[in-house]
Amino acid sequence: MEERLGVEYGRRGDGAVVLRVTGRLEDATASVLEGVLRGLGDDLPHVVLDLTAVDHIDSHGLDLLLETEAAARRRRATVEVIGIQESLLARRPPLDAPDY
Repeated sequence: MEERLGVEYGRRGDGAVVLRVTGRLEDATASVLEGVLRGLGDDLPHVVLDLTAVDHIDSHGLDLLLETEAAARRRRATVEVIGIQESLLARRPPLDAPDY
């Protein structure tokens, strides 16, 4: 299977940048989104990542999302992640603490 990731750029009326991401956000493709995010620079107060059309996220993709949010926080900006498909959400119970 060929891994692909697409990123479309848009702006909302309030000036926020919206990145519509499609495909698989994983080791082989995360660099595409990372490059787009770096290309935006540090001057944006708000970025929206729309993951409605993302059908798979692996640990590399998750790391990128977490690093992006942390970097935004350091520069007093925000990153909003929207549209995560229900099928990508964990449906397992939380780990129980061991009884020692």
